[in-house]
Amino acid sequence: MERNIFSILTILSVTLLLILSLSFSTYSPTDRRLLVLLDDLSLKSSHSIFFNSIKSRGFDLDFKLANDPKLALQRNGQYLYDGLILFSLSIERFGGALDLALASGCGVDFDEADVEFMMH
Repeated sequence: MERNIFSILTILSVTLLLILSLSFSTYSPTDRRLLVLLDDLSLKSSHSIFFNSIKSRGFDLDFKLANDPKLALQRNGQYLYDGLILFSLSIERFGGALDLALASGCGVDFDEADVEFMMH
């Protein structure tokens, strides 16, 4: 009897492990909404091979200009995107409240006027 219970528990554990490993597969991600911030919308076409390869993996890309004043990562306490791709090397400040959102999410504090940022 004790051996049967052990066998059943072993089979259930292996099955659960298999299900969990498949649910976290890199080939079928569950978080598929990506915000792509661009310096210029022409980057969308000049880097189309890269973006199409991401789309072919099942991701939904939302392209926006990095200095758009309406940029937001959250609305009503919910994240709008699951990931962020930055193609905005020449932007000094992001639009909307993105500077503070990115800084707080990455452990950066803005302190004094002459200090750009501090990493923790």
